[in-house]
Amino acid sequence: MTIIGSIQYLARSVVFGGIILTATMGCAYAAQASADHDLDYWQALSHTHYIEEGSKGPILYDFFDPNCPYCHQIYTWLQNPIDNGQLRVRFIVVGFLTHSSKGKASAILAAANPLTALKQAEMGFTMTKAGPEGGIDPASGAVIAKMQDRLHFNKSRLQGKEFEIQGTPVASVPFLVYRNGKTIHYIFGLPDNAQWRDLLNAS
Repeated sequence: MTIIGSIQYLARSVVFGGIILTATMGCAYAAQASADHDLDYWQALSHTHYIEEGSKGPILYDFFDPNCPYCHQIYTWLQNPIDNGQLRVRFIVVGFLTHSSKGKASAILAAANPLTALKQAEMGFTMTKAGPEGGIDPASGAVIAKMQDRLHFNKSRLQGKEFEIQGTPVASVPFLVYRNGKTIHYIFGLPDNAQWRDLLNAS
């Protein structure tokens, strides 16, 4: 199935409540900039609480929520280029879409091996009658409290840039950021085929 076909299939499958539909983006919107402050933003992303997968290739930052179906779709797509050494992905976890998002995001960040926890959440991702659910149990209230500052910092890097580009104060995921030469590229939602090729060819 092509990326566009996958988007159409996923859009037909998403039949849960409005909170996801207003807080996640299924259709891609791309922006790019080469101003100095964008390079500063790129450097600032290296200070987020990210989880890296892959050891070769250009860096991609991927803001995601454990309960976001579009984020899960992107995670699935990214596995082949990661395994083939085409990309290094730095997953920046946030938790705001549903009542269990913060707990699941906290469980991932607080895990002894966050990458293993991330993989567990994605491998066990399901669509339930109540909505999408990442395949990891939410953390306890005490752990959520410990992870609160990290999650807030990650979300601030997401929300601030989206407000700058789109003028909306509401954070949305997925949000992809990558660099090609000195130009920083931003993708809101699922990338289309052309954006996907450009991402994989970045240097």
